[in-house]
Amino acid sequence: MAFIEGYGIGLGMIIFIGPVFFLLLKSSLQYGYKAGVAIALGIIFSDIICVVLCYYGLFSFVNSTENQFFMGLIGSLIIFILGISYLLKKTSKNHPFSIRSKGVLPFFLKGFSINFFNPFVFAVWIGVYNYGQNNFNTNSSLLTFIIAVLAGIFTTDLLKVFLSKKVKKFANTKRLEVFFKVTGIVLIIFSVRILYSIW
Repeated sequence: MAFIEGYGIGLGMIIFIGPVFFLLLKSSLQYGYKAGVAIALGIIFSDIICVVLCYYGLFSFVNSTENQFFMGLIGSLIIFILGISYLLKKTSKNHPFSIRSKGVLPFFLKGFSINFFNPFVFAVWIGVYNYGQNNFNTNSSLLTFIIAVLAGIFTTDLLKVFLSKKVKKFANTKRLEVFFKVTGIVLIIFSVRILYSIW
């Protein structure tokens, strides 16, 4: 149950269309699948570090009942605002993400840095970790849940790499604006669910 729920949440992360999405898309098309996979590995490595920081650096803070409520409230507000921004977002054909180097390591570092230094990513991981703690009582089930979330995220990133041509064709049409609106609605629903879980 822990793995299935975690993997489902990880797959659900595909709705977050941010800088790393366009980085994966453009790099895969310009430099091939190896570049895209390297970026995906950088992204997942940064996510693992976020999890470790949640466990060791913020464990006592996150574990507090009072802090859980306020953190959940803040996280829900952030996701709600992001959802509204997606509802109002307009499509653009030009995305300011490009990599000139053809080495594999620069792609890994680019994926890592863009994901790790995005404050929203860490906020999401605090929420995911908090959710896991509240719903899984044993360390083994919590670990299984977190690993499953990471596996789900990595799966979606690889799908973006290997289906990049189709994704780009879709992203260059006006239908992307509809997709942004659907994404915004999903994010707003997710923010309401967080509020419900901490109430």
